[in-house]
Amino acid sequence: MTNGPAITGVICTHNRERFLERCIESLCKQTLDQNQYEILVVDNGSTDKTKEICEKYSSQKNFRYIFEPVLGLSNARNTGWNNACGDYVGYLDDDAVAADTWFEKALWCFQNIQPIPEWVGGPIDLEWEIPAPEWITEEYWTTLGWLDWGDKERFLTGADERLGGGNSFYLKSVLKKMKGFDTRLGRKKKLLLSGEETQFQHRLKSIGGNLFYHPGILIDHFVAKERIEPAFFYRRYYWGGITDYIMSKTLEKVAHETISQAEDTDEGSQFKRLLSKSVQALGFFVSANEKIQSRIYFSYVIGWLVAVIKYGWRKMDLDTV
Repeated sequence: MTNGPAITGVICTHNRERFLERCIESLCKQTLDQNQYEILVVDNGSTDKTKEICEKYSSQKNFRYIFEPVLGLSNARNTGWNNACGDYVGYLDDDAVAADTWFEKALWCFQNIQPIPEWVGGPIDLEWEIPAPEWITEEYWTTLGWLDWGDKERFLTGADERLGGGNSFYLKSVLKKMKGFDTRLGRKKKLLLSGEETQFQHRLKSIGGNLFYHPGILIDHFVAKERIEPAFFYRRYYWGGITDYIMSKTLEKVAHETISQAEDTDEGSQFKRLLSKSVQALGFFVSANEKIQSRIYFSYVIGWLVAVIKYGWRKMDLDTV
């Protein structure tokens, strides 16, 4: 065990001065004794006032700031755990705020649950800047970060059960053993790549790792008004298709279930769904909401096909992580 704080909370950020201070403040007001935890901001090449905001907290003994010039969320996350003093490392999205029990409940899980979970997390509520339009059904909430497995703490064992990367804690020893997050995945500049947490989950489960859910490890994730426009979802699902294909290639050596934003796993059902959505995307005999939803699905398919053409010939396995 370390002699310093038991647990580290990492905020990876890039040009998000609009949200950052509110995020940091939520970690300064925790129920856990401040001697038990530290706050580590990883500034991933920001050119706005991120550094100036962090300087306001420089006198706080459990606060640290690190500048990481190499862009990429996975790279920033790896910088975070590599520099964390705690034996347990948590990640909080920079546009979110944590409940005041965030650190306390996470630490309790690691110290009291048996077997000791490798990954601990909790629910993610959505904080809407403006009311969501009707076409954003619950199916699309997960795209905006929403997650809720109920009000009981438990191990997650279902095939579709996961934890959100922006509200997660890990054993630092496991992050080190697994070499952290794959830098081929995750946000990079303006590219909406993702999938680093899903890939990590597959890798973790392949070596017998466990995920534990606690409702007290709660965050509110801010949904800016620009993220409830159809254009955002078209772009997000397009990159979702690219992400899922790349992720599947990186996991070729790992026994896993394919997780994608396409709902059906049967090839015949997928083909029928694609034909149906393609027609609906043209706007024939459907409502305006159904047309948007069909175009979202079609964007995913296009992204997947683009990735097959662009990356299909490449060898992408875990040997190069």
